[in-house]
Amino acid sequence: MNEVRLNIIDVRGAVNGIVHCGLAEGAIAALSAGPETIAELEGAIERFIRRGENLGGGFQSFRPGEDFEQWDQGTVIIDLAARIVATRSLYCTLQGRGDVEYYEGDRATDVWVAYCLPEDWLLLHSTENGVEVRDALAEYLAGREKRRTERAANQPIDVREILYGRAMIRFIADACAVSKDRRAAEGFRDYDAEAGDPDEARGPDRNLSPSATRLMRLIHGRWLMTPRADLRGRTPREVILEKQHFIDSDMLTREIQWGLLGEAPPPLGRDSNAYKSAGFGSQEFAVYYHLCRYLVRECLTLLKRDSGLDADSLSTGRYSGREDSTDECSGGESLVDWLESMKEAWLSEPNEVFDGRIPGAIIEIERRRIPLPMSEEEIFREEELSEDLVERILTKIKIAPREIREEFASYRGMDKMNGEDLGPRFKYLDIPESEEEGFVLSSYRTREEWKAAKIKRKALDEKYEEIRSKDQETTLEEGEDEGGTRVH
Repeated sequence: MNEVRLNIIDVRGAVNGIVHCGLAEGAIAALSAGPETIAELEGAIERFIRRGENLGGGFQSFRPGEDFEQWDQGTVIIDLAARIVATRSLYCTLQGRGDVEYYEGDRATDVWVAYCLPEDWLLLHSTENGVEVRDALAEYLAGREKRRTERAANQPIDVREILYGRAMIRFIADACAVSKDRRAAEGFRDYDAEAGDPDEARGPDRNLSPSATRLMRLIHGRWLMTPRADLRGRTPREVILEKQHFIDSDMLTREIQWGLLGEAPPPLGRDSNAYKSAGFGSQEFAVYYHLCRYLVRECLTLLKRDSGLDADSLSTGRYSGREDSTDECSGGESLVDWLESMKEAWLSEPNEVFDGRIPGAIIEIERRRIPLPMSEEEIFREEELSEDLVERILTKIKIAPREIREEFASYRGMDKMNGEDLGPRFKYLDIPESEEEGFVLSSYRTREEWKAAKIKRKALDEKYEEIRSKDQETTLEEGEDEGGTRVH
């Protein structure tokens, strides 16, 4: 029969039922959506098992309560409250990453869909490679109450209320006020200790003076690196990067699935716990980078226009500057309120930095785990890349060590190399990760990772230049000049 007994448990209760192994594996893969309740898991499973009228694939026939008795091919337990998967089966032994077969109801389709689970899931399998290695049920029963208690005591907080709210606005206003004192501004330097030449102004702020660009980096970096009580002692940077790797991995699996099935995978519901407590992926990370830079720049610009502003009028007081200072900040409006309105406008209006997309919409679709397709114009621009640039990219991919290749080349890049078409092309937002930006404003979680990546990139550049020089020498020996013209 190839069936297992599936138990699903959340904080309110449990249900169990007999299902095909494929549905049990689909339920485990659906944990990638971060469900907290049985109802949320039943909705998330739609990504791997298409259900509809008379198609089956749900939990309608399940009985209330737990039942760990062995059935046919084994028993599977999904404890949403404890974040544990426990199995006594030769078949349902999925790991944190892998793929499962896509089902139309109870029918297998021979299409395999990739998934990845959040890092906080504990997977206990009685067998590995057909050999019994542990008593998974006993381990599960012994540890589930402790994990439930720990999770209940550490409920997620709304980090966006802090990272996008008044706390961030006030920090920027106060930091800009302090920057009026050059000696106080010097105190920010330790947050940018890994930056390069301060006199080199590059990146999105290259039209500003070098000193203004450096000051913006320093204020931005200090906000990211300051531990906060309302973030449970963590820094904004730690919170932003906490789930980025998982979300990026999950988004990649959804892009691949879109190409395989010809339609977008079901998104997270706005009422789901995973949406409400969603972490930052790379797309929102890029949006947040540009938002912080924009607000700091606007605040410093206002300071320059009206040297009479002080810290009180900046952060909590009333702005009483000249009528010709800024239209937005006249009439006695506090700068905190003004910056708040600037933030809301920036998030809700099309922005050329993102090719005319609305920043708030970019954040929303990533929170719902919807890949961002490229527009026809963006695809055209991508196809218009110079042959030299394409050659440079492909050469670097070929010579890169495995770990760099996996990080550097998305499946889309590899698909181009193989001459295959896996469906839509997707947009990836980036932030400048130059020497001047330093570790603090990079996407690396530790300085060690950042330094190691610098060394690898340098080695990769040197290897590329070596290969390129040899190719040029070979070309000249064969009778062509450096421009590719045949020499007679």
